Amino acid sequence: MRMESILEHLVWGPMLVGQDFNPASPGQDRNSTPPPDSESVCFRAALCDLRPRFISKGRVGRSYRAVARNGRILLASNLPLESLGGREAEIRLQPWRKIILSGDRPEVYGVLMCVRCLDPGDHVGSSRNAGNAVLQTNLVGSCRQPFDLAVDVGGRIFLVFF
Repeated sequence: MRMESILEHLVWGPMLVGQDFNPASPGQDRNSTPPPDSESVCFRAALCDLRPRFISKGRVGRSYRAVARNGRILLASNLPLESLGGREAEIRLQPWRKIILSGDRPEVYGVLMCVRCLDPGDHVGSSRNAGNAVLQTNLVGSCRQPFDLAVDVGGRIFLVFF
């Protein structure tokens, strides 16, 4: 399966292609994957509680890992999953490349979502960087409301950034 076909079913929205594109549902026009020369997208967001759709995998080195219930979204953060809700964070989305068999080349498997909380002691609303746009997040069963970016986290649930 090609990188574009994997990613277009996992991440879509106007943030990837321009602000005037806004699909009404996840089944509409998902051909909005980032071009290969800019494989990541970065932004700030106030995180909702992600525990219902992510499974914590514990600490790896200095970061914490969690995997979406669909197995295709890997979350790497500087705080444990249970501490992310209600915090403002810098987020970077990029292709998650994985080697299945020894000796194989890394192939796109899913999406790597890197989350770095700006100040582990601060919660949303107490950030000192009020001048930068901060998106809100929510786990939803359908993407009917306007959103900037949607991520399929499995079980017909989507993490939307708006």
